[in-house]
Amino acid sequence: MKAKLSSLRGQLGRTLFLDAPQAPSRAGRIELGVLIASLLVLAVVLQLLRIGMSASLDSLWAEDGPIFLQAALFESFWDAVTSPYAGYLVLVPRLIGEAAGLASPEDAAAIVSILSAAVVALSGLAVWYAAAGHIRNPYLRGLLAALTVLTPVASLESIDSAAYVAWYMLFATFWLLFWRPRTTWGATLGGLFILATALSSPGVWFFLPLVALRALTIRDRRDLTIVASYAIGAAIQVPIVASNQGGTTDPSWTSEIWAAYVQRIVDGAAFGQELGGTLWAHLGVPFLLLLCLAAAVALLALLRRSGPAGRWLAAVAIPTSLVIFVVSVYQRAVGSEMGWGSGGFGGAGGRYTIVPALLLISAALALIEDSPWKRRWRGGLSMAGLAAAGLLALSIVTSFDERDYVTRGTPPWEAAVKDAAAKCWAESLPEVMVPTSPPSFGMQVPCGRIAGLAEKPPERNRLDPPQR
Repeated sequence: MKAKLSSLRGQLGRTLFLDAPQAPSRAGRIELGVLIASLLVLAVVLQLLRIGMSASLDSLWAEDGPIFLQAALFESFWDAVTSPYAGYLVLVPRLIGEAAGLASPEDAAAIVSILSAAVVALSGLAVWYAAAGHIRNPYLRGLLAALTVLTPVASLESIDSAAYVAWYMLFATFWLLFWRPRTTWGATLGGLFILATALSSPGVWFFLPLVALRALTIRDRRDLTIVASYAIGAAIQVPIVASNQGGTTDPSWTSEIWAAYVQRIVDGAAFGQELGGTLWAHLGVPFLLLLCLAAAVALLALLRRSGPAGRWLAAVAIPTSLVIFVVSVYQRAVGSEMGWGSGGFGGAGGRYTIVPALLLISAALALIEDSPWKRRWRGGLSMAGLAAAGLLALSIVTSFDERDYVTRGTPPWEAAVKDAAAKCWAESLPEVMVPTSPPSFGMQVPCGRIAGLAEKPPERNRLDPPQR
C-alpha cells in the first residue's frame, strides 16, 4: 500500500503539480516591480474602459450599493465583514464596500469600481505565476492572464463590480492549487489569496478533489501553506452555509442547462460572447452541432499528441468546468435564463460563465503546450498555438465593448447623491434612498454623511430689502 501511494505521489508530482521553470530574469527587483505595477494599472484601466469610464466611475452596480456599501455606512466594520450574504461569507466584496465607505460619499462609486478591477487584475497576475508549470510559453500564458482580466464571456454585470470579483478569484485559485511556489514569500501571498477567495465564495468546494490530490504531494512548508489556506477558508464556510435559514432561491432543474453550456461555455470559450453569440443568432443549431464536432475532434487529437501533464490537467479542468456550470445554474435556478433563444443572444447571468469557460481554455492551452510539435514559430509557438492565440485574441477584441449607459450609469451616482442630500436638507431626514444601477435598485445613506453636498439656497442678508 505504501509503495502504491508513493508511486501515485511521484506520478502526480511529475504530471499534475509541476515545478515552474527557472526563467532567467533580465530585470532587477525594482524594474520588475515597476513592470508589474504598470501592467496592473493597465489591467484596471482596460476594465474600466469596457463599460465606459463614466459608467465605471460614476455608478454603483446591483449589490455593490444596497448590500456592501450600505452595510459599511450603517454597521461596524466587524459586523459588516462577517455578515453572510446569499447564505455564505463574502469577505472581499465586503472589504471593498468598507474601503468605499471610508471615502467621501460622492467618490464611493469610483472606489468600488477601481478596487474591484484591481482584484481582477491581481487574479490575472496570480494566473500568470501559477500556470507557469503547465503553460511555459510566455505568450500563451500571458494570453490566459489577459483572458482572466478581460474575460470575453463576462457580461456587463460582471465587470467592475465588487459583488462578482469572487468568480475571477475562483479561477485564479484553481491555478494556485497547482502552483509549486519557489519562495516562502510567494507561498504566503498565494495562501492569502486562496484564503480570501474561500472566505468570499463556497465555490472553492468544487476544487476539493484537486486539493485532495495536492495534499498527497505536499513536500515542504510552502506546499502546506497552499493546502492549509484552502482547508481553513473552505471549512469556515461550512457552518455558515449550513446555518442558512432561507432567503436564497430554491434550486430548479431544467434540461435547457445542457444547451446553455454549449452556447455560453463551449461557444463562449472559443469565440467570446459577442462573436459566438452572433454566430449562433445567424446560424443556429447547425452551428452548435458543427462546433461540438470540431471541439471533440480537436480534443481527441490533442489528447493523442499531448504528454501526461496536459492530459492530467485536461482531465481535471474539463469535468470541473461542466460541474461548476451545471451546479451553479441549477442551484440559482437560472437555467432557462442562461440559454439563448433562436435568433438572439445576451449576457444574462454572465458571472456563471466566467470560470467554466476559462477552465476549458486552460485545458486547451495546456494540451497544446504539452504536445511535441515538430515545427515551432518565433516565440516557441506551434501552428496550433498560433491558431488558438489568434482566435482567443479575436474573442477579447470583439467582446471588449460592454457599454450600456441606460442599464449601468443611469442615474449618475454623484448627481444622485447630491439630489439625495438636498432632500435630506429640505425634509430633515435621518437617512435617504439613493437610486443606483440597474434601474429599480437603490440604497439607504445616512443624511449626516452627505449633508455637506446639499446645494442650499443662499441666505438673505437682514439688511436686504424684502422681495416683492
